Amino acid sequence: MRHLTMILGIFIVFILSAFVPKTIYVTTTTSISDDEKAGLIKMREEEKLAFEVYTFMDQKWDHQVFKNILQSENRHGDFVKGLLEKYNIKDPYIQTKGKYVNAEMQNLYKDLTTKGSQSLKDAFIVGAIIEDMDIADLDKLMASGTNKDLLEVYDNLNRGSRNHMRAFSRQLDMLNVVYTPAYINKERYDSILNGEHEEGSYCQTSDSKCLSKNGKACGNKGGKSCTGNGGNKNSGQGMGSCKSSKENKKGCCK
Repeated sequence: MRHLTMILGIFIVFILSAFVPKTIYVTTTTSISDDEKAGLIKMREEEKLAFEVYTFMDQKWDHQVFKNILQSENRHGDFVKGLLEKYNIKDPYIQTKGKYVNAEMQNLYKDLTTKGSQSLKDAFIVGAIIEDMDIADLDKLMASGTNKDLLEVYDNLNRGSRNHMRAFSRQLDMLNVVYTPAYINKERYDSILNGEHEEGSYCQTSDSKCLSKNGKACGNKGGKSCTGNGGNKNSGQGMGSCKSSKENKKGCCK
């Protein structure tokens, strides 16, 4: 009887094991705090401010440094917008140029465009001020935040702002102008200027955003090309954008 019971028990265990999955998948969720939401909303308008002020300066002075940085600022705004969409946060973006929900950004747009209109030197100083402010705000958000999605994007934005700060500093150096930071401390500022140009790590296709660990490409495991909406690949190296030959869909890798 005992022997029969043991056999029956083994048989039941065998039958039940057939319905147990061999792989267990654990679903994790990433939370976002109210403070992180507020920071994300502010950065959305801060990136809008940078893009619109630089657009104004480019039209006023027609200088290559503004043209180059405009491309990067446009991508940065898209990255932040993507996070707002992911976490179902209302986008504060106002389509009208120079209009902002944030009163601080509204006042800054007026003040910075007024100052930058005075001379090309002042326009470069305005650029340094914007990057100075961006770096300070991003440093704070990265120090206080825990959401990995936000930290990855902020790290990329911060890297871009450091590069832009170096670019404006070089222009001011040629004019024998010394910029004094107003938002970050001098040690932080000096360390940025003494650093080399930093490569980015994010890229964006026409219909998605992704993170390229080697900072070179999107949609290709080898890190050598972009994939547009049609699945065609073009080189994604450098500051410019990639295009898919099908339907002329754009994707950018930076």
